[in-house]
Amino acid sequence: MTQSFFLDRSGAAPEPIELWPAVVIPKEAIDAEIERLASAAKPENGRRRALIKHPLAGKGDGLAPGIQVALEVLKPGERTAVVRQNSTQVNFCIHGAGASMIKGKRVGFRQYDVWNTPSMHPYFHINDTDALQVRLTYSNAALLEMLNVHFVEENPTLLEAVPKEKSHDDPRRQSPYGTFKLGTDGAMLMPYERLINPPAVESKALH
Repeated sequence: MTQSFFLDRSGAAPEPIELWPAVVIPKEAIDAEIERLASAAKPENGRRRALIKHPLAGKGDGLAPGIQVALEVLKPGERTAVVRQNSTQVNFCIHGAGASMIKGKRVGFRQYDVWNTPSMHPYFHINDTDALQVRLTYSNAALLEMLNVHFVEENPTLLEAVPKEKSHDDPRRQSPYGTFKLGTDGAMLMPYERLINPPAVESKALH
């Protein structure tokens, strides 16, 4: 049997966009899930976590097509294992307080504080208070999982001692012409050296 790699779409109309209807998660449902997570045995990695999933969600388990939302709970005195991932997170404390250690930076937080965890920054959470800590975590993990490129690593081996490449400071790797205009229509020509190795813009953890 010959395997076909082609799908004939000749003359086909564009597929309509499937819009997800809005959903409301009642406070009572959130409170019940917080109680369930808090009453469960502590996982080996310390992450008591439940995804808030839209009824139409498939791979990625998003609350919206590209957005994953997690409800996370830490009991007093607990901490999570170190993890890093290529998704970017925005964290929101809805109860209690504590701290996040993000790439060596301590971010102390309390109720209603908001902070981010940049992509590939190793992090863990701490509850050094006497009250239950509850966080909502928003991320683009759903999109990355649908693209099959979401990378998550627990207890990563860090290579902080590796020196950073300084190619942009090396005059031998700089084009003497720079970026310049092509004609009068607004087109620009970027040097090959900059095109294949653009300078990185550092993403920082902000509270």
